[in-house]
Amino acid sequence: MIDVLSLHNQRLERWCQIPETRTTSPEAAVGLIARVGVATLFPVSPEIPNLFYAFVGDPHAQTSSQWDSPAGHVYGWRWALGRQAAALYTAVVRRRPTWVSWDLLPAIICLRGALRRPEELYDRGELSSDARRIAQALEESGGVLSTGELRQRAGFPVGKPQRAAYLKAVEELDSRLLLAKMFSVDEDEMRHALVTVRYPEQVEVARQMTREEVLDQFLRTYLAQAVYALPTVLAKHLDLSEVELRAGLDRLVSTHLVTSVTFPGQKGACYM
Repeated sequence: MIDVLSLHNQRLERWCQIPETRTTSPEAAVGLIARVGVATLFPVSPEIPNLFYAFVGDPHAQTSSQWDSPAGHVYGWRWALGRQAAALYTAVVRRRPTWVSWDLLPAIICLRGALRRPEELYDRGELSSDARRIAQALEESGGVLSTGELRQRAGFPVGKPQRAAYLKAVEELDSRLLLAKMFSVDEDEMRHALVTVRYPEQVEVARQMTREEVLDQFLRTYLAQAVYALPTVLAKHLDLSEVELRAGLDRLVSTHLVTSVTFPGQKGACYM
């Protein structure tokens, strides 16, 4: 008989979501991200750890828009983590702000990213002209641009309609894991960079890996801390194929690294 409550409590402990293991500082958050591989800033998915629950040590805590609240405190961690390059900050889990550890980055790029250059994607009809303009501006700058500089160079002047078009194009690049958020050392202003330009070594590693290899690496890292996997929800929130994800889990079952189990109320096999 599977003790689901016991497994869930193990997950909360490893995700630092109980008072005894809570994450009390950005320095501790660096270690958490390195262990779990992928973590969101705030609660986005029950299948992915987040820094807010880890800070308060409570998976039922409510966020608040107040700066002096626990949520405001964790929001400020972005700068402490970003300035020390603790992990990549981009949009992965449900296209929301997500930290990806450097060790797992090539695998996540391969799973979720576009390995072709933006210009190639545009030529193939897989990228809009607005997204292409943003990518061109970043490529031509040779580095990192603030939001204001990027909008100006990409041709999105001040104005509500242009802002909406800009945000839509940024979301398009985010969805392909082409855009990374950067943090200025001197200013509290978000900056942007192309993943293919800023992290060419990780992109090259991703190009040389197979889907099977990266799924194996991701799932091993994930299960070591999550304790169990609910494939339907996990695949949906990572924007992956559930069929592919289950196939990866079944490969681990065949090597006796993972066990296929049945959880009450869950359709199909779960894994631990």
